[in-house]
Amino acid sequence: MKTRKNKVLKGLLVLILLVIVSLLTFQIKNNTKEKSIQSTKEENSNVLEDNKSNFEGIDVTSEDMGVTVLGYHSIGDEFKKDPLVVSKELFRTHLQAIKDAGYTTITLDELYDYLYNGAKIPKKSVVITLDDGYKDNYTNAFPILKEFKMKATMFIIADYLDGDVYVLPSQVKEMSDYGIDIEDHTLTHKELSTLNYDEQLKEVKESKIKLENITGKKINFIAYPSGSYNDETLKAVKEAGYSMAFTVKKGQAHKGDSQYEINRVLVDYTYKPRHIKRDLK
Repeated sequence: MKTRKNKVLKGLLVLILLVIVSLLTFQIKNNTKEKSIQSTKEENSNVLEDNKSNFEGIDVTSEDMGVTVLGYHSIGDEFKKDPLVVSKELFRTHLQAIKDAGYTTITLDELYDYLYNGAKIPKKSVVITLDDGYKDNYTNAFPILKEFKMKATMFIIADYLDGDVYVLPSQVKEMSDYGIDIEDHTLTHKELSTLNYDEQLKEVKESKIKLENITGKKINFIAYPSGSYNDETLKAVKEAGYSMAFTVKKGQAHKGDSQYEINRVLVDYTYKPRHIKRDLK
């Protein structure tokens, strides 16, 4: 009789243990799921806000007002008297000046739609571009842009993704996924006006394909290396399927401008916040 009771008690204990284990397993899975959801939310918060929401509560217009397109290159660790290098601290003061002046950064898609499709953008709009795809664009410029929640475009030399002087493909992909606009700066950064038509077409077409394969997004815009271009360049970029191209001629972008000859304002180490504010107007 005792043996039978012992068996029953053992069976009950086993059943109770199984129930406890099941409950604990369920709780662990539930906690893991909640952590996963929270992690996903945190990851999503590391993505630039939706474009439309950025214009809420801001005065917008479709009238021609002139938009400044700022052109940077390297964002260095320290100050250098180099026309292609702006220190990261100076870059931060430039972005602060843009913010203090009440300007909104816009994408090239938004600029294009404003210039050629009659779309509305903030009355105080500015475009930030960085040429070449230097490694410090990822290590220095990218974190500061995220800090200010500002949009920017990086014109990348498609064959220079070495991880030494220039960014790696994985870094290009990461910035693109975040919301940085990745666009083209040709295949090998040759001055296009020195090449024949077929060579130019190769430079602008193969680079486009390569960057599209990295980002998984369509490449619509290009900046001419050293601002060098000629009539055959204009034909080549159109043939390659670009919507807009950028020069280094100083000036603002206006409605009616040739879509393959958009002006920019190149920024160097001599630029103070007051110069940025001056060129925004």
